[in-house]
Amino acid sequence: MKIRTKIAFQFTIIVALILVVFSIALYYLLEGYTKDEFNNYLKDRAQTTAKLLIKEKNVDNRLLKVIDRNSLSSLYAAEVLVFNDENKVTYSNIDSVNTFPYSPEILEKIRKYKYHEADYKNKKVVGLMYTDDDLKKDYLILAQAEDTYGEQKLQRIKDAMSIGLISSILLTVILGFVFAGQSLKPISQINQEVSKITAKDLTKKLSTGNNKDEIAQLARNFNEMLSRIEKSFELQKSFVSNASHELRTPLAAIKSEIQVSLEKDRSTEEYKEILKSLNIDNQRLIQLTNGLLQLAKSEKGDKSLLMTALRIDEILFEVQDELLHQHQKYRISIDFEEIPEDDKFVTIMGNRSLLKTLFNNLFDNACKYSEDNTAIVNIKFNSSNCIVNVADKGIGISKEDHEKIFEPFFRTKNASNYKGHGIGLSICKRIVDIHEGRIILKSEVEKGSNFNVILPHL
Repeated sequence: MKIRTKIAFQFTIIVALILVVFSIALYYLLEGYTKDEFNNYLKDRAQTTAKLLIKEKNVDNRLLKVIDRNSLSSLYAAEVLVFNDENKVTYSNIDSVNTFPYSPEILEKIRKYKYHEADYKNKKVVGLMYTDDDLKKDYLILAQAEDTYGEQKLQRIKDAMSIGLISSILLTVILGFVFAGQSLKPISQINQEVSKITAKDLTKKLSTGNNKDEIAQLARNFNEMLSRIEKSFELQKSFVSNASHELRTPLAAIKSEIQVSLEKDRSTEEYKEILKSLNIDNQRLIQLTNGLLQLAKSEKGDKSLLMTALRIDEILFEVQDELLHQHQKYRISIDFEEIPEDDKFVTIMGNRSLLKTLFNNLFDNACKYSEDNTAIVNIKFNSSNCIVNVADKGIGISKEDHEKIFEPFFRTKNASNYKGHGIGLSICKRIVDIHEGRIILKSEVEKGSNFNVILPHL
């Protein structure tokens, strides 16, 4: 079901329910009012008959009948009977009591409750007790009639309400479709514009209309999403291009060395030298491949990564030992700014392998790009975060490159003389994001760099 049809259908149901409830309530209100009005009329007739017959001694039965006949209305032809204590008729405004059917049960209720209203054989019945103070006698006065006019009035009201209700529902259906179509017109326009956007052309943007309503906000959000997708596609293209270039270099070197070695017979020493060179290129290829795999793994943001409680200082010392074992020239100093009173201040929820990769890259860069091959690591904390500061006095990074330094394969101009592939810091950034932390860079050219890794502790 289309949204337009669904909205029109739901709108119609809501309006129809409101109209039905309102019509039923109004009808029953009018019906009750009509019934009360007619019962009051019968009550007045009964009381008038009692007063004239019992109170006025000059009015006898014959005279009262004449008065009743001259005052009877064709619509309100009330039949009135007066009963004594023995339920015998002492007065009737009709010629024969036998033609005036009444219910003995109703008479009993009138005597019991002193006043009673009821329905009997399509007629409204009102009965009351009246006492003659002079004779000390109780009389039961019964008045009944068929409310022909009231029933006709209620029927006309019912017909008018039915016609109005059906007409209103039909009009609601028509207007519902019209207004739903008008309301959803901007969405239809967005659908048409979206259908024209392809992966080859993500520069197209949606019209934001009046820039005020929710549709405009939706268009703005979609445009922002397109911009992020476009940026992701560009990064992917750049990643593939740079990865291909980086992989091609050692592969081309390996191919050339193999071709040269096969051109003629060589001595054992020459073959050993070629194999050493091939081994160096192979190590570069392995390092690059491992880096690409780590980058791909970190980009996935795998939710199934094992996160455990880890002391950050233990991770740092493990990385220190491994790097110093691999590079004897490296010097890595790790110290606390303040000794924590509680282990939770230096304990985070993290993945051991990824965190070791993070600090391995930062320590290695600090040592590699410094003349003294030294990395100074400082651990501090606050009420919510554990902060690891990795500083060096190396070549530094220019301010215009601060935002680009975390992009895959980006390398600063002053780092071109150093071995590397430009993927280490992008891996670091993604690992920090996975751990819901932040990494902040402060650096100046020829003065060194300072990386602050901020991770939430327990």
